Amino acid sequence: MTALRKVIDDSKIVDARNSSDTIRLWESHREQALLWRALALIQIPLTAATIVFCIILWTTRSITLNVPHKPLPGIYTADQIPESEFIDYATRYINLIATYQPATAERQFKEARKLLLEPMLSKFDAEMMRTELQAIIDTKRTQVYFVDPTTIEVSIDGRTAYVALQGERLKMIGGRKMPIAKTSFLLQMTTVPHNSFNEYGIVITNVNYKNEVD
Repeated sequence: MTALRKVIDDSKIVDARNSSDTIRLWESHREQALLWRALALIQIPLTAATIVFCIILWTTRSITLNVPHKPLPGIYTADQIPESEFIDYATRYINLIATYQPATAERQFKEARKLLLEPMLSKFDAEMMRTELQAIIDTKRTQVYFVDPTTIEVSIDGRTAYVALQGERLKMIGGRKMPIAKTSFLLQMTTVPHNSFNEYGIVITNVNYKNEVD
């Protein structure tokens, strides 16, 4: 009888422990459920407030666009055009005529010719398209010109603009490196009626250069 009662008592203890574990597990889930409910209650008004704030920002936003000046019919005077446009135009021309290889010189010179206006056009045809181009091909001359951006100067007078720049010229003839020369350019520009290919109507009317061998 004593052994039987002990077994019965032990089973009651196990049942009590199982019941206690079940209660603790339920309380744990209940606490988590309350926590998620509290977070949801907080999140709803925060989300609504954020949406309202975004709508206010959207409706009251201020947009500033820097739109380039729209070209107008006719001819610009040089003082109506940003100096950077003349610098870009001059640099483009110099890169075409002063940095080349025998295989590319003719194509580059033809592109440079499109940037010119008389009297520079006739001068270019005689000196560059004939004499200079033939010399480049015959001697297999390669040249690289490096512009020093700190030396660029622009002066404007009515419809005429002047761009002065300096740089170093490295020349190789038949694979032999020649002495480095410092070369300065002075480009004179004016304006003609602009079009879709030339937004400001800039053209080059004269180019002078000077070499100084080290």
